[in-house]
Amino acid sequence: MSYICDRCGEMIKDNELCTCLISEKKEALKKRNKKYYLRKKYTDNLTENILKSREIKEEINEFLNIDFNKISEDKYLNQEIAADMIYNKIKENKLIGIYGDYDADGITGTAVGYNIIKALGGRVTYYINDRFKEGFGICVSGVEKLAAEKTDLIITVDNGISGVEGVKKAKELGIEVIITDHHEPNEELPDALIIDPKQKNCPSKNKEITGVGVLFKILLEVCKKFNKEVIAKKEMDLVALGTVADMGPLTGENRTIVKAGLMIWNLDKGKSGIKRLIEKIGINKEISTYELGYVIAPILNAESRLMGRPEKSIRLLTNNNTDLIDKDIDYLIEINDKRKSMVEEQIGIGDQLIDPDKYLFFIYDQRITEGIAGLIASRLMETYRRPTIVLGKTREGFYKGSGRSTAKFNLKKALDKNSKLLLNYGGHNLACGLSVNEDNISLVKSFLETEGKMLLEKENNDEKIIIDWQLRTEDINKKTVDELCSLEPFGIGFNKPVFIVKNIDIKNISVLKEIHSKFNYHGVDFIAFNQLLQRGRYHVIGFPQINKYNGRENYQFIIREVIAEDTEICELET
Repeated sequence: MSYICDRCGEMIKDNELCTCLISEKKEALKKRNKKYYLRKKYTDNLTENILKSREIKEEINEFLNIDFNKISEDKYLNQEIAADMIYNKIKENKLIGIYGDYDADGITGTAVGYNIIKALGGRVTYYINDRFKEGFGICVSGVEKLAAEKTDLIITVDNGISGVEGVKKAKELGIEVIITDHHEPNEELPDALIIDPKQKNCPSKNKEITGVGVLFKILLEVCKKFNKEVIAKKEMDLVALGTVADMGPLTGENRTIVKAGLMIWNLDKGKSGIKRLIEKIGINKEISTYELGYVIAPILNAESRLMGRPEKSIRLLTNNNTDLIDKDIDYLIEINDKRKSMVEEQIGIGDQLIDPDKYLFFIYDQRITEGIAGLIASRLMETYRRPTIVLGKTREGFYKGSGRSTAKFNLKKALDKNSKLLLNYGGHNLACGLSVNEDNISLVKSFLETEGKMLLEKENNDEKIIIDWQLRTEDINKKTVDELCSLEPFGIGFNKPVFIVKNIDIKNISVLKEIHSKFNYHGVDFIAFNQLLQRGRYHVIGFPQINKYNGRENYQFIIREVIAEDTEICELET
């Protein structure tokens, strides 16, 4: 049976929605109502109020300054035992194998482990799985290859917590294993020494540290045993890169790590490979978390996403051969450009498969490349603000991919409930990886969509815009900008503060490059990128910054959004 759509006249099969109605529902999801909230004002001190209203527990000086003692004081379960094991293996001249994951967190973690142990005089090698042939985590084939090199101790980084079979094989071959990971443990744990802040009885308060951060903390203790703490600190550029790339919240230890790492990035640009990469891609300004997460990390990730194993990426972070560095960088940039075009093409495929009536999007298609499934899931989740799982078909015939979620839906717990239907899975509340047999794919899709509806149907889906502080035009000055700079780095878990300037008379607008707007009000330049503003009286939301040009400095306000004067702005309840 078929019918004709009374909207567009297209012939539609019975029990199906017309594409015009689907498109309308998708647009409605994108254009959610916005509600504006101003954080409570506790004090006239901008910095103090931002921290207090965001419920940051540290004192101001603790938050603003780097204190390595805090990293050393916070201990993981089994951390000291692991540090002693590694110290003894180095002293005994035993070969240590770093077993890393193939994403930026694992790549940087592998490089950090390799570089530190080598600098301490240890014998060290590394292994990273082929994404397509071996999949995620310590596996039998990888262990066998490390065993062939006469490895005595394997240290995993950013994987291992679900590697039961890989660890079993290592023990059969007489290899000791230390698991360092940050993912949520499954019910069955590998028979190894485990260091994971999310495992039961772990006393660490810093549960959101990334994989590279976990290994770094252990190796920092090893360096102290050699009285060579500086060796570990030299690797903080890579630890910061991995932390930002893996979206570690920029509070607690992560903040200390990233702030210290950025100092290395901006003082001497770190490793020779990194210095050359920065030159080649033309970054000629101060490195921030944006450059780490959105420019450099994708280049390191691209190789494994398309080719399977990040051989040249890891070599770039561990090698000082200038000839190889240049060749490797050219190759990685070329692969990343190809990755970008593939993502844009396949996002279109994923978008076509979305059912806007679902509260969780579960997409699978043989045209999707499994290596970029996570990127597609992330983009679609950001667009529609709904948990999204995207899977591509593997050469072996099963489906494999990744998921991304909002804070309202825990992906790991949802997958736990469906574990018997999955070939493999792992992750945490906001991100996951999974593999599913074709025979089970429809059932898994149905179960997860039902779980999404149960948990999210009654949720308020309005977009919440949170404003940190109200400014007057006279407050857009050096003092305010300096205070903002002291609060850096900004990123996941500690977003850049958002400000509102009320009752601005917008007139005498200049159009820049046909897509940007600029006007001056009470001596302050207001700039709106990719927006063509209209004359009138409005509130503006954005942030102040300093503009340096031809030796001159002036303070300006970058507009994110313009809202009507009668827009309701509520006080945010903490």
